[in-house]
Amino acid sequence: MNQKSQALILGLITIFCWGSLATFSNLVIHLPPFYVLGVTFLFGALPAFFKPKQMFPNLKTTAVGVFGLFGYHFFLFYSFRYAPAVEANLINYMWPVLMVIISPVFFKNEKLFWYHIAGAVLAVIGCVVLVFGKGGELKSEYVQGYLLAAGAAITWPLYSMTKKKLPPVSVWAVGGFCLGASILSFLTHALIEPAVSLVAHDAWILLVMGLGPFGLAFYCWDLALSKGDTRLLGALAYLTPVLSTLGLVLFVGQTLAQTTVIAMVLIIGGASSGLLDFLPRKKVK
Repeated sequence: MNQKSQALILGLITIFCWGSLATFSNLVIHLPPFYVLGVTFLFGALPAFFKPKQMFPNLKTTAVGVFGLFGYHFFLFYSFRYAPAVEANLINYMWPVLMVIISPVFFKNEKLFWYHIAGAVLAVIGCVVLVFGKGGELKSEYVQGYLLAAGAAITWPLYSMTKKKLPPVSVWAVGGFCLGASILSFLTHALIEPAVSLVAHDAWILLVMGLGPFGLAFYCWDLALSKGDTRLLGALAYLTPVLSTLGLVLFVGQTLAQTTVIAMVLIIGGASSGLLDFLPRKKVK
């Protein structure tokens, strides 16, 4: 199996793990967000404890990893507190579009074509429909949540592109990133959040989150970035909002308004436009 095939499989594993994140996050939404992040990042770091010498390769790479993971999940988790989960989640999943659009900024050999721009426009229209669709006006109580979700959408591609541009390091460095993000989360929790008495039901959810979306997904994504094309990985990620939204509807009791469905189609359609990169160029023209 060649590297591109390996990257594709690793990317799909990551996407299926991330597809469950919004559902799990909402199942423990009653817990303080920094506490949840601290616990799940700690579980995510555990596999790398078997390779402790490879967890912290150098200061620059470690800082990018720690603040990338911590920053993205800070924005995402808090967006669910201030806006409807389905809508915040879809805005967050603008990141595949942004990942395709900004790739040429980081990598000069990756070029933008008309369909990349068209995809970005579709996704932006989808976000406008999502935000203004209910009643035709922007609800002020949701603005903070929408902005936090947009922060997540910007943070993840910036982290991914920056990480790929740095000198390659062992995949076990991801464990060091998770450990650093866990420490930051616990410190913030101790400073600004109330103490938590954890019950068994919540503990199991946090364990699954830590081993899946915060564990396996990060290691697979790191390997996929090192082996594959960032545009393909960004385009494939359009599957994630579909899985996430279905999970929220089926397991958390969220409802889908007609405008939300329209917005989802536009955002996913915009994100998936990057798949045209892998058709023969004559067909695309």
